[in-house]
Amino acid sequence: MIVAGSNGELAYKLRKADEIISIQIEKLSYGEKYIRIPSDVDGRVFFINSFHPNPDEILFESRLIGETLKERGADELIGIFPYMAYSRRSRTVIYGEAKILDVALKILDVFDEIYAIDFYGDSDRVKNVSAMPLIGEYLSGFDFKDPIVLGPDEISLRWIRDVANILNADYDIIKKIRIDSENVIVSSIPTDVEGRDVIILDDIIATGETVIQSAKKLRTLNPKRIVAAATHALFGKKVYSEILKAGVEEIIATDTVVNIVSKVSVAGLIEKICSN
Repeated sequence: MIVAGSNGELAYKLRKADEIISIQIEKLSYGEKYIRIPSDVDGRVFFINSFHPNPDEILFESRLIGETLKERGADELIGIFPYMAYSRRSRTVIYGEAKILDVALKILDVFDEIYAIDFYGDSDRVKNVSAMPLIGEYLSGFDFKDPIVLGPDEISLRWIRDVANILNADYDIIKKIRIDSENVIVSSIPTDVEGRDVIILDDIIATGETVIQSAKKLRTLNPKRIVAAATHALFGKKVYSEILKAGVEEIIATDTVVNIVSKVSVAGLIEKICSN
């Protein structure tokens, strides 16, 4: 059985879409959530919900639905969160910061298993499934010239290598200084890019600052073209426009979040989870 939350559109892309059970989700005029599951369930139930653009609301909604599914008879409850928020808050950096991911996972402890796509955080509770090979396969359809894949930091090495191997490309990292939770300064970029296609690859593009600053610096080095790619595109029209103005010719993301640049589907990855 499959249940879709408010942001569970991906459930309807699955071949098993006929197994989706209908539930009632409403946000009442005074702000409260109303949940009703009119039919009994049994066995393994897969619940699909993505956290963008309203993560706090979706976190509570997922708990409510999970509790109700257990009450209605679910023996095992599997939470699939294509984009799972709070992953970048898996550890505190500044004294006094809340351990947001720890708290979020406590709220989600009604789920027997939790899956997420390209989950940045560090938790044994979350089973990570990578969409990077799918992005690599999509990019392999481009006629790249001597490509180089650039990641935003040291952590990105774990995924830029995979995509670089698919593209038979070089790879390197961008160096940046994080100012606060949303602002960064790109301090240096690889310089061997003249006449080459450059792919800036990240797990998440939100404010777009890393991509924008990097693209502006890269443009001074005369690359052939710049493409940006990410699993999760959390930005709107303004950031999209700013990225293009910075010199990025194309932006590519998956459909973990519904966005104008969602060109790669992770439905097949979710299908595999539901088939286990």
